[in-house]
Amino acid sequence: MIRIRLNWEKNASRLAAKLAEKLAERAILPFLNRSQIVLDDTSADQPLSLQEAYRLAAEALTEAGIKSRSISISGEEIVVDDEKPEAGEEPPVKLYICPHCGFVTPYEEEYWNHLKIHYVGF
Repeated sequence: MIRIRLNWEKNASRLAAKLAEKLAERAILPFLNRSQIVLDDTSADQPLSLQEAYRLAAEALTEAGIKSRSISISGEEIVVDDEKPEAGEEPPVKLYICPHCGFVTPYEEEYWNHLKIHYVGF
């Protein structure tokens, strides 16, 4: 598992949504915890390397319109020195967060399909 640490929660949620889109086909799940994102690759066919996660995070930051001063690797963690989001920026992406495990997705249908794994009989 790879951890991505940002300064601002709003930016972390936007980055998690972008990473969820990019990593869904590889079965890698981004879990959001305040201003940190954990990329869970335990279900993936191939584990995600730190360098690949760094490249994907840099791309996702640009695509999400998140301004950052720097992005670096510190041990097993990617540290993003992101700038404070402006008040007038685009409206936040609606995120669906699993109350049981922290799974995050911007898609309602994917959220409901995921939620079924936590209940017997679904």
